[in-house]
Amino acid sequence: MNKSKLLDDLISQGEKLTDSIYHVPAGSGVLRFNSVYSTRKKEEYQNWQSSSQRFIKTYFPSDLEDFRRNTEQLSPNNHQKMMGILRAIKLMPEEPIKTSGKGSGNTNITINNTQQIVLNLFTEAVKDEITGKEYKELKEILKNYEREPEKTTSEIKEKLKKMGGDVLTNIITNILTNPNIYGGLM
Repeated sequence: MNKSKLLDDLISQGEKLTDSIYHVPAGSGVLRFNSVYSTRKKEEYQNWQSSSQRFIKTYFPSDLEDFRRNTEQLSPNNHQKMMGILRAIKLMPEEPIKTSGKGSGNTNITINNTQQIVLNLFTEAVKDEITGKEYKELKEILKNYEREPEKTTSEIKEKLKKMGGDVLTNIITNILTNPNIYGGLM
């Protein structure tokens, strides 16, 4: 199924599920500080939520955290926020990502969905070969890149050297043998 059709189907399903959400009144003697909601179509709603999350994770990962946050508690408001994210993706399907470049000014780079998927493959290959602690350390070092690109580059090189050649070899091997990359090389 093509991505646009799948997105249209998710939006349509979400619109149909809007009316299934209802307020659950507090029982006798129960004091609530928050409203509680449920849906008359629990299984269908859960399937829609999971399918939407999977779609966003695959094609629009920058929106995933916002979408997930709204799945934590069922409410008409959170449902509308999830629908808004899906509609925004339909309206603006390309994800521009700005990054600063070396030199005097900033360089804006627009990354399309295919490039985003490749970046995700690269990130996953790195995560697969290093510990969670090492990954956090790399992320922490990278936070300083915009302020001190040369120093940050040196720190990253040193950190990678300390991890050893096997780690770097395994990362590159994972990238090259990924079916999405391998197919493009042949």
